[in-house]
Amino acid sequence: MSTDALRQQIRAQVRTALGAKATGADTSKASVTALMQRFEAGYAALNAEAIVACFAPDVVWTLPDSRVLRGREACVAFLKERFASPTGPKFSDSHMNVLGQTVVQNYKVGVPLPGGQTATLDGTDVYQIRDGLIAVKDAYWKQIGAAKPATAAQAAASATGPQGVVVPLRVGTAAQAHALTELFKRLAASPALLQAAQSGLLRFDMRVDEAAVKAVAATTDIDPAVCCSSCKAGKACECKGDQCELHAHQAADDAPELKGVVGEKLLKTLPLSVKTVRLHPKAVMTPLGKEALRKRGITIEQGVKI
Repeated sequence: MSTDALRQQIRAQVRTALGAKATGADTSKASVTALMQRFEAGYAALNAEAIVACFAPDVVWTLPDSRVLRGREACVAFLKERFASPTGPKFSDSHMNVLGQTVVQNYKVGVPLPGGQTATLDGTDVYQIRDGLIAVKDAYWKQIGAAKPATAAQAAASATGPQGVVVPLRVGTAAQAHALTELFKRLAASPALLQAAQSGLLRFDMRVDEAAVKAVAATTDIDPAVCCSSCKAGKACECKGDQCELHAHQAADDAPELKGVVGEKLLKTLPLSVKTVRLHPKAVMTPLGKEALRKRGITIEQGVKI
C-alpha cells in the first residue's frame, strides 16, 4: 500500500471514530443489525410499543399509499389499528441488508381479496438510522402477479360473500362531470383505492343524463380530422350548407358584436361555431386580435372597417 493510500485509510478510520463519539451511539453494523432484529421481533409479536421503541422521537414513516406518519405517537396509533384489524396485511420472507446507516429490507406482503383470495405483493422498505434509532422508514409495495382465476366453487362462494362498496355516480351537470374527473384522478393517485377497485371491493354505478353529455360535448373542441379538408389543414371550415353537424355553423344574423378592446384573449372566448362577427363603432381591434381572427377564419361583416 502506498503512503498516500495509507494516510487516506487512517483519516477515514479517525473520521468514523470521531463521528461515533460525537453522536454517543454505536454506529457499527452489529448495532444496526441488533436494532433491526428488535424491530422485527416487535412485528412478530404484534407489539406496537416495542416497534416504536426502535424509532427516533421525530421519526418519519412514509406508507405505501403515500400517507406520512410523523413522530412516535402517530406511528403507535397506526400500528395498533393495523394489528387490531383481521384483514390487515400479512408479512413474510423478510431479508435485511445493512449498508452503514442505511438498511434495505425486502419482504412479501399478503393482502386479502374478496372470495377468500389473497394478492401477493413485493415489499421494499428503506430505513435511515440516526443515533442508534430508526429516523426514516420509507415503504414501497408492488404487485407481482394478478390473482388466479376463481374456480366455479369459489365464484359461487364469492357471489354470496362480501360484495364490497358500490358508489353511485350521477352525472347531470357540468359540475358533476368535473367532480367525476377529479374522483378518477384521486383514484389513480391512491394505490390503496386502485387496489380496491381492481379487486372488486370498490365499484361504481354510474348514471348519465343525456342532456349533460350534450352540454359537455358542446364545450369540447372538434377534432378537425373528422371534418372537411380545409379543417384538416387548420383553415376555416368549408362545409356546404347552412348547417354542419360537427361545427353547427351560425346563421348569418347571429354574428356577435364585439365591444371595447378586441384582442386575442377576447376572441378565444368565442364558440368554435362563430365564423362572422360585428364590431361596435367604438371598438378597438389590436394587432393580435386581427391575427387571431385570420387564424380562425372569422370574417367581419361588410361595411364595418377595422
